[in-house]
Amino acid sequence: MEFNIGKKNAYVYVVSLLTMFLFTDCNDFLNGVEPQGQESSIVYMQNQDNAEHAIIGLYNLLTFSSGSGPDGDWVDNHYDCYFGSMMSDDSEKGSQPSDNPNGLTQLTMYQLTPSLLLDKFFYIHGFWGVSRANFILDNVANASFDENVKKRMLGEAHFFRAYYYYYLLQHYGGMPIFHSSVTASDFGKIARSSYTETMQFILDEFKEAELLLPNKEDYGASDIGRATKGAARGMMARAMLYRLGTDPECPNTWQDLYDLTNTIISSGSYQLMSNYATLFEEITDGDYRTESLFEYTGKDGWMNSGLVLPWYFEGNRGVGAGWGFNQPTQDLVDAFDPTDPRLSCTVYGIGYNNGILYGAPSPFPDRAGQMMTNYYNRKFATYPGASGMDALLNGTSKAVFVIRYADVLLMHAEAAYYLNKEDEARNMVNMVRTRARKSSYCQGFKVGDPRVFTMPTIMPNVPDIGENITGQTLLEAIWHERRLEFGMENLRTYDLIRTGRLFDRVSKVKDQYRKGGIGPVNTNNGADMEIRIDGIGNNIQEYCLKVDIPGVGGGERYLPLLPIPNTEITYWNIEPNQNN
Repeated sequence: MEFNIGKKNAYVYVVSLLTMFLFTDCNDFLNGVEPQGQESSIVYMQNQDNAEHAIIGLYNLLTFSSGSGPDGDWVDNHYDCYFGSMMSDDSEKGSQPSDNPNGLTQLTMYQLTPSLLLDKFFYIHGFWGVSRANFILDNVANASFDENVKKRMLGEAHFFRAYYYYYLLQHYGGMPIFHSSVTASDFGKIARSSYTETMQFILDEFKEAELLLPNKEDYGASDIGRATKGAARGMMARAMLYRLGTDPECPNTWQDLYDLTNTIISSGSYQLMSNYATLFEEITDGDYRTESLFEYTGKDGWMNSGLVLPWYFEGNRGVGAGWGFNQPTQDLVDAFDPTDPRLSCTVYGIGYNNGILYGAPSPFPDRAGQMMTNYYNRKFATYPGASGMDALLNGTSKAVFVIRYADVLLMHAEAAYYLNKEDEARNMVNMVRTRARKSSYCQGFKVGDPRVFTMPTIMPNVPDIGENITGQTLLEAIWHERRLEFGMENLRTYDLIRTGRLFDRVSKVKDQYRKGGIGPVNTNNGADMEIRIDGIGNNIQEYCLKVDIPGVGGGERYLPLLPIPNTEITYWNIEPNQNN
């Protein structure tokens, strides 16, 4: 985010201001009591600057990964990559195999039981976002400041209420829906909504946000990064795409998705960046905002709130300033043609390009057991070194993309396919492939100047999809293109879920990988490495079948869900997931 309203102070103030979820138990994330000081909150929100602080609190939670929660208790790390990448065939847990075995190893093995401590952190985060949005919606509508400003603020609140409910739905399924701040009379009386009802609420909220929010072009320079009509439409499309593949009672159609993505395309507000590599560098090296519908960065004061940034979490463990989690798999690397420039932007490490990062060879762990694959996530690497320490201390204007225009094009391609518009589907995919073919390698690909974008010396083997690619082969080509284009951007698990390929892909890649080891792997000290995880392997599908619920087709697409925290089941009478 770039708009400058003092995020560090806003974070502290908004946390102390919001009183929707006051906990009688430190882990009771929904258990509320009658809000205190309600009238003073209404008075407080009559001031536009104060209301703006509350709005910033919504954006702030996008970057919250660990720290003091709304009840003062510690909320541990819970990154998007946990579900979006590590639970897929794109990446492994990373770090040492023994690092966090009762958390991340358990998660990536689909051992989704109440003993998994991570489940409550996602729950806190999601409902914390919902509570902040509800506070704004309860108090801004009747404020006395400018109507256009209020309209924008209400649009932002609806956008984030939808965003955080979608976040909760993907982790837990149907949720209790709170239309306003929690009161004592709500205690134990808000029933858990069904998956279908929750998804419909999410889409309705994104629609309301679309109606209220300005277009991208209507914002001034100081407001760059705020939610827009395009962001609301893009997220609505993403939720709808997921619903089409997971909700047995889905009333939406592929025509609905086609029309929605076509509205974004025809708006002219977005376009593909000419060079894919510039998307994943500092804003000074390429303005990714022409392609981004919604993103956030680490350049503002929010990192001073005691957070551990994803750049540090995924940083090269070999330099002592990164934890080395979320390592790309060999299977992801093998999915690319070796000449595809996007591969250089997706991975770096021992197994690719001699480990060069930003123009210099990168050090890697000397002890073989500190790496689970040959690779680290290049999209989260930070200039000028191989670790996230620079970003941790100084921030970075590199983007974490929530949704970008290439996703819109490929969603449109999939909708066109199902509507028997195969020429249009191929055209959408070829727009993405043409950009890839004409792109450079990542910044600093060769030893030398760390800021240089080197062009390939031969034409990359990323040809257009021809008219001979049709039917199921075309659909699989669209899916494959999504994997290449969005590798390590935390969309893969959800794509596998909605297309019914989760069990097959994850069990093949990770069960075989873990059971037989990945060695030998050459490390920079010349040693060979074989990774095995004791006590697990060859059973991911078995675990999945124990904890998932049937989706479309009554079981063709299963939905892996975290258990509902036990305190919420007890105090709120919330129906548990079957893995509770």
